[in-house]
Amino acid sequence: MSADGSTIHVSDTDEAAAERAEVQAGRLPYRYGLQWQAPFQERVAAQLRPGIRVLDVGSGARPAVPSDQRPRGCHYVGMDVSARELERAGPDAYDEIVVGDVCTPIPSLSAAFDLVVSWQVLEHVSSMRAALDNQRAALAPGGRMIAMLSGTWAIYALAARVIPHRTSITLQTRLLGADPRDKFPARYDGCSDRSLRRQLTESGWSSWEVVPYYKAGGYLRFSRPLLRSYLAYENWAERTGRANLATHYLVEAVA
Repeated sequence: MSADGSTIHVSDTDEAAAERAEVQAGRLPYRYGLQWQAPFQERVAAQLRPGIRVLDVGSGARPAVPSDQRPRGCHYVGMDVSARELERAGPDAYDEIVVGDVCTPIPSLSAAFDLVVSWQVLEHVSSMRAALDNQRAALAPGGRMIAMLSGTWAIYALAARVIPHRTSITLQTRLLGADPRDKFPARYDGCSDRSLRRQLTESGWSSWEVVPYYKAGGYLRFSRPLLRSYLAYENWAERTGRANLATHYLVEAVA
């Protein structure tokens, strides 16, 4: 629930519903039955208030906060390297758009925002350090960054190192029913618990938190033997607190 009493509603997907059914049948761990976007959306909603200035990094066709769920007077800016992706969002998705790379300083954005958000974007940047520096620069003093990103050592990240991107898209489309328009090359620069903590410290954030998550079995749902083997490993990593092996990270930092 946001500061003005509104709630960000997390939309369900066919994949999420299928995973919950697998959890109920005892074939997937409990964490797979949780709404995947909920922790991110809850943190974002807690910061929303009337008149807030929000920069959505890498927002493209899907803003992190839908227009009908923003507080009164909110100024919502979408930023993406692709003008085409921003156009896919529709004419009412943003109050303003910026076509640019978060790894490149944009002086006009300096100290212009109260909140910077990004959903599954930072694994795609060429330099995590530059992205963190530029997001902090875009925030007014005391402003916050909230981001969810994929981890360097997740099974899909390891596969991305050896499988060409076009081949990967074809496989995900055929085996998982993924929409190829939503698949972009990922670099996974600095996307580990250890690296994120070091870079957040070096980037000069006044405070920060990195929360690990473990949920990548969906990529292997086409093969039950592979899925069972993988889950044994993922459950071990989660149970023993191997944060550097997490599949995703939720990051909240204060400028």
